[in-house]
Amino acid sequence: MTIVHQTLPNGLTVIVEEMSHVESASYDLVIPGGFVCDTPERRGASLALSELIGKGAGSYDSRGLSEAFDGVGIRHGEGTGMDRFNLSGSLVAPRLERALELVAQMVLRPALPEEDIQPIQSLLLQDLEALADNPARRAMVELTERFYPAPYNRASLGQRDGILSVNRALMVEMHQRFFRPAGSILSVAGNVSAARVFSCVSELFEEWEGQAQSLPEFVARPPHDYFHIDDQSAQMQIVMAVPSVKFSEPYYYEAKMIASVLGSSMFGRLFVEVREKRGLCYSVYARHGATNLYGTISAYVGTTPERAQESLDVLLGEFEKLRGSITQEELDRCRTNLKANLVMGEESPGARAASNATDWWLLRRVRPLAEIHQAIDAVSLDSIDSCLRSYPFKPCSVLTLGRSPLTIDPSVVGGC
Repeated sequence: MTIVHQTLPNGLTVIVEEMSHVESASYDLVIPGGFVCDTPERRGASLALSELIGKGAGSYDSRGLSEAFDGVGIRHGEGTGMDRFNLSGSLVAPRLERALELVAQMVLRPALPEEDIQPIQSLLLQDLEALADNPARRAMVELTERFYPAPYNRASLGQRDGILSVNRALMVEMHQRFFRPAGSILSVAGNVSAARVFSCVSELFEEWEGQAQSLPEFVARPPHDYFHIDDQSAQMQIVMAVPSVKFSEPYYYEAKMIASVLGSSMFGRLFVEVREKRGLCYSVYARHGATNLYGTISAYVGTTPERAQESLDVLLGEFEKLRGSITQEELDRCRTNLKANLVMGEESPGARAASNATDWWLLRRVRPLAEIHQAIDAVSLDSIDSCLRSYPFKPCSVLTLGRSPLTIDPSVVGGC
């Protein structure tokens, strides 16, 4: 497999991975923007724009554009995240140029029809209102708002007033401001010719111009604390978060394996200790997430009010005793799982297109797969302990959502 990249005169970076052993192809277009760029009074407007961008373009109305994609078997999706808009798709390789023609129409000449705004608002509001029926998701949203600095503490749901403020004039203004090539990334992977892709993209996006939106600065996190939200549910939600390793920093894969040891599967310590041995909860996990701005290890326990205090105590105890206790067997299992995910991703043009776009977005380069394998192989018990010394689990932020607050040692949220 060969990976090459080129920056066009208008500033669009194009990455192509040639995969001659597959019959399909995928594309992933990343454009700076997203939740962090919504103004405070219009939180959720970027969600509406990502939905509206697919409702017709160029000479196509909404139905015509959908039929144009479906007619040649292109599975596509448009969305927005914390700091970017994303247009992606998968198809049989010979249809790539047709797919890129349609994407170019959406980027350069979207219809942004006014009649589709109200239905989009209705769907977004339904998703927002459904949060009340999903206490686990609500707890993580509430912790996110308290753990990260604004505007990086925003949930992916928007706010009611912001969603209702959307109108066509706003959508046109946002499209003109955000959908710009300089700073955007188009990643393609599959059974394609890089030279042909570069030529096609250069022609299709030749008239696209302008500098993409700069993103807000990530400032210092708020102080850690314990937060409780009263909710007369039959369940108790417990979530915690602690700063960890950023993307591609030293100890990045150590942090991944630490989270895996704790709770990424039924072999994780949290699952075994909190659920299997004690029967304290119905759900428990730990995860590591990272960007080039921040890294976080988070954990969740869903339990009953009667067992909540013990569940929290055991959860924090498992974090506390981790350093120096991880076994070679646990490390080998985590390494195998990481490599298995990597190998499976190597077989998928969609995964490769997304991974290459993410690498360039965060690092301004694409990491060779051999580099990633070597980094995973380099993780040892000693390096994991070094990571835990550099990134201890105290202080952290803890939030509970349920009938009554729990008791927590002040040193957990305030440091030792």
